[in-house]
Amino acid sequence: MSLLKLLGWADAEPPAERLAATIQTRLTDLPPARAEFVAAFAGLLVRVAYVDRSISEAERAVLTPLLAANAGLPAAEAEAVMEIVTHRATTLEGISYASLTRAFNAIATPDEKERLIDCLFAVATAGGSISLVEDEEVRAVARALLLSHQQLIAVRSRYKDQLEVIQAARRARGGREP
Repeated sequence: MSLLKLLGWADAEPPAERLAATIQTRLTDLPPARAEFVAAFAGLLVRVAYVDRSISEAERAVLTPLLAANAGLPAAEAEAVMEIVTHRATTLEGISYASLTRAFNAIATPDEKERLIDCLFAVATAGGSISLVEDEEVRAVARALLLSHQQLIAVRSRYKDQLEVIQAARRARGGREP
């Protein structure tokens, strides 16, 4: 046992497990392993939405449907999870995104990892364009999930027209295509 835990200054449970336990308390039919997957998926969606230290209404509108569709949850359960996760992210409690990323990396299949990256870009496009900071955040998640650059680019290419840098280049050329 670490000295910090002995003194009561460190959490007995890692942050990802605490978030999963909170979700499992609210959704009693969710097995622990599934709760961990849902917590990590939802938390990482919020990571991109909250990268600018706020979650817009447009982002909120896409979070729940993305979670429901990709984590296999009914809409009401997905809404409850997103309520928990966004509250945790936007309060002093905060979320350990590194912990959630490690947890997701350990339990997700390669297809689930790519699907998550696709969802992260979908969250980033909620406001109409993907800012540089959102793009970099998605890249950071992809690297942490040990996805190759080619895997990231394959997903990102579906969103290239929403990248602010591409939109700015088009405006600078007067809307003309290259």
